[in-house]
Amino acid sequence: MAEEPPARGTLRSRLRELDGAGSGRWSLDLSGQYLATLPQELGDITELGVLDVSRNRLEAFPASTSQLSVLTDLNAAHNILVQVPPEVHQMSMLECLNLSCNRLTALPDEVTQLGLLRRLVLDMNKLTALPEGISQLSSLEELNVGGNNLGCLPEGISKLTKLKRLCADSNILTAFPTQVLQLSGLEELLLNHNRLCELTDNLGQMTGLKTLRLNSNRIQTLPDSVLGLNQLEELDVQNNQLGALPLGIGTLPHLATLHLSNNPIVQPPPSVCSMGIEAIRRYQDDLASATTAVPHRLKVVLVGPAGSGKSTLVRALVRGSLKNDVVPTHCADIVPWNSDDNVEFCLYDLSGRGVYQAWYSWMFTPDALYLLTFNLYDLDPESSQQDVEYWLNFLNAKVPGAPVCIVGTHTDEFTAALRAKKVARKCKDLSDIVQKWNQNNKQGIEAECEEIQGALAIKESTSKEPVHPLSGVGLSALQRRLKQLQKLKETRLQVWEEIVPVSSTTMSGIPDLRACLVTAASNSTVFPSRPRMTSVPLSWLTLEKLLQQQPDFWMKREECGRLAVQSGVPAEQVPQVLEHLQAVGSIVMITPHHGEEKVVPNPGRLLAFLCTLVNHDVEEWLKQESARFQSFSKVQYLEARNSLLQHGVMSHSMLCALTAKYTRTTQDQVNALELLRGLGLSYSVRKTPQRKDQNSNHKNSGNDWQHCFPVYCRDSTPSEVAMRWVPLPPVNTDQLEVGCHLSFCPPGLFSHLRVAAYRHLGAERLDWQTGVLTQVADRPLILQKTNTKDGIHITVASRVCVDGTVSLWQVVLPVADILSQVLQCWPGLPHHLYVTCAHCLRKGVNNPHRFSGLLLLTAPPPGITLMDCPSTHGAETVQAQLVYPPHRDPDQKMDSVLEVVASKLELRDWRKLGRTFGLTDAELDDIRYDFSDVQEQKYQLLWSWRRRRRSIATAKRLVSALKEIELHDLANAVRETLGYKPANQNDQLACQSSQPTNQTAR
Repeated sequence: MAEEPPARGTLRSRLRELDGAGSGRWSLDLSGQYLATLPQELGDITELGVLDVSRNRLEAFPASTSQLSVLTDLNAAHNILVQVPPEVHQMSMLECLNLSCNRLTALPDEVTQLGLLRRLVLDMNKLTALPEGISQLSSLEELNVGGNNLGCLPEGISKLTKLKRLCADSNILTAFPTQVLQLSGLEELLLNHNRLCELTDNLGQMTGLKTLRLNSNRIQTLPDSVLGLNQLEELDVQNNQLGALPLGIGTLPHLATLHLSNNPIVQPPPSVCSMGIEAIRRYQDDLASATTAVPHRLKVVLVGPAGSGKSTLVRALVRGSLKNDVVPTHCADIVPWNSDDNVEFCLYDLSGRGVYQAWYSWMFTPDALYLLTFNLYDLDPESSQQDVEYWLNFLNAKVPGAPVCIVGTHTDEFTAALRAKKVARKCKDLSDIVQKWNQNNKQGIEAECEEIQGALAIKESTSKEPVHPLSGVGLSALQRRLKQLQKLKETRLQVWEEIVPVSSTTMSGIPDLRACLVTAASNSTVFPSRPRMTSVPLSWLTLEKLLQQQPDFWMKREECGRLAVQSGVPAEQVPQVLEHLQAVGSIVMITPHHGEEKVVPNPGRLLAFLCTLVNHDVEEWLKQESARFQSFSKVQYLEARNSLLQHGVMSHSMLCALTAKYTRTTQDQVNALELLRGLGLSYSVRKTPQRKDQNSNHKNSGNDWQHCFPVYCRDSTPSEVAMRWVPLPPVNTDQLEVGCHLSFCPPGLFSHLRVAAYRHLGAERLDWQTGVLTQVADRPLILQKTNTKDGIHITVASRVCVDGTVSLWQVVLPVADILSQVLQCWPGLPHHLYVTCAHCLRKGVNNPHRFSGLLLLTAPPPGITLMDCPSTHGAETVQAQLVYPPHRDPDQKMDSVLEVVASKLELRDWRKLGRTFGLTDAELDDIRYDFSDVQEQKYQLLWSWRRRRRSIATAKRLVSALKEIELHDLANAVRETLGYKPANQNDQLACQSSQPTNQTAR
């Protein structure tokens, strides 16, 4: 119960003289009195120097307290103040102000007028922000804002040059406050109990730091820059997610206290960490040179048609018998197997159903052994030939040169009397199919090589160039294509001659297959590019454990590099160790179409996540997962279900429900969406194009989004397509069509293309299993995959009236460029790009002439406006501008540049870059609202800058902006993408980016 304030006489009696008798300065202690108010007479004690009114029930100060003009120390902690009393602003001599454990929600700007303040304590309040004017407290030596709701610290913190102690623990900071890096005199930094996931690489700038407390965050790695904290005495990183300590941390000269408990530390081992700094130093010194013996290790991938016995084969290999019926594999499984021959296998059992093939090809890696299984009992030389060739083409397209062992299963189904004879005949039939496939593929490559060599011979001759199918193609384009074909010819799939017949039921042939696998694991001739290792550095195993602990589905290669260095792996060995870990199946390295390599640290977790979203029987799958949709109303569930079944569109709420195990936070959801887009599985669009009220305080709402999965799109072509895209171009209309001919189209390639090109295809579009129809820049654009007698064609086409022919390239070429990028994800896939003759398209010719796609890489010939249509033997002509793309200078290669920058730009830097471009905060907020995917936000930032500031949105300006915010490595990456020299070639870049070039963009 609150008490009455003490009387005036009582106040005088409680005064205590400061600094000894005769000083004339007094202190007054009114703490712990449960006072609801302070007496008005308090202001009469003008000589008061220290006032303690803590642990009361004060809601305000009396007006008279503003007269305490010589007060230097005020303690008002543990009260119920909801705002800083205005009277405090008048206490100009204050040096120490303690307002902790109150109910403050804001710090007024007037507090910054207390220029003599040396200590400001505001912990345990409800502050959500600090004023920028805090920089005016130039005498401040200690700032305590712990226990509030601060999401960031103001930039003004960096100007508190006398600050020695900063406590911001128990807040909601998600990023390390880089403002403190400029505080060279800072000695204590306390950031415990926040939400930090990473630290800055410039941590070593705080050379005077003695105490750094970071416990109870989400930090996964300590940057090597911590080794620059030469004055550090105490480091507290308890209760984080650290897997390793930086090499050399034991050499910090003054480090006496290191708290590491409750971290998944593997380097140094916990037993070493518990022995102290000296033990850690000795361990890390020995780590680089320490090696350990390891068994032979091999990744084995089982592929083949559904029902061919892959799962039962895995069970037979691993367990030696089948005690129970084996359930067919759903999506994929990864099974470790330690054989009795000191060999460790990592078996990837991949389902044969088509819907899963669209994404599990990312698990194909060049240094694995592939077991291609077929049911021998059902094998027919004629009807099965297409099935066998399909799987051979599939593997050859993704991992050319990989070793393949063909396994014939179900031999026990033959009658015992004729089993040996029939198995031998079936194996012979299978071998004949493989041999014929190999010959046909080799002949196809050789035929194209001969054609190109003939064109090269004509160009090198001095005589007049005769008519040739490749006439008009530039010399460099021909030479480049010839090298590609020669590489394809040299890296054909290495199919073993001997077929291994087995029965997983009777175990017949299983010992022979085991022997083959063990031999392959220890035989360097099977994998000539990679030696078999019997011992590896201990640091390699440490890195493998660290990677397996990572929570992310995939990581940048640089992030793996940092973990590797912390594990004791020398920087120059990082590529080697990552290749080794991929070869043994521990990790998978993926290169999406935009070219930035990613590392999957835990392939099993990635496969499990993908299996929650992809199923071959969608209706039955949704019934089985019905428990996940309990929070849905009946109408919501039916709408979400019908949208997925009819249009291949999954609502955001359904996606979150299915992946709840893996996406517990908003950031997890963002990472998952980036992964799905990078793998070519889905893209995200807003439900409606309408915008919310610009004046409302809107935020990104996941429910505003929906996710399109091409694998679930309807099979039939929508009826609207026939009305919006008639078979023949209308009168006075030109059609531009760029295509790609494939003898085999790998599963997932076309859906990957649709996802990769979704920015250019737009959100308002018609999708079906084999096509997309949309409107781009008021022009129709159709992307199709069609099966014909001569193979498969993927085409992108648009139409416009004859006066706007050149603009067609602006619509078609970006999608065609992405098609070329996606094809690079299939290094062994033979393909032919082409431009369809516009005259043949106009006339509806059944077999139109197709100009070589190499013309897309060739500069338009000067002075030529018309070209003969070969289908009419020169009787008709076609405009040259419908065959040759317009000349593109370096700034027109900015699409690929923007992809590079968006993929490498850190999220914490994107807003700074936007402001450097001159975009307003409102424009940046619009981007965040419109695009939930972080990768897409970064790309749209760059695209918005280019669109809105087109006159100055040049390569030179982009490099300059990146350097302004200290992103020099990214600036060099832009230079390299544009073909400029990296590192300090400003004058050359400025010159080249402002002048056109005669080279054709590739």
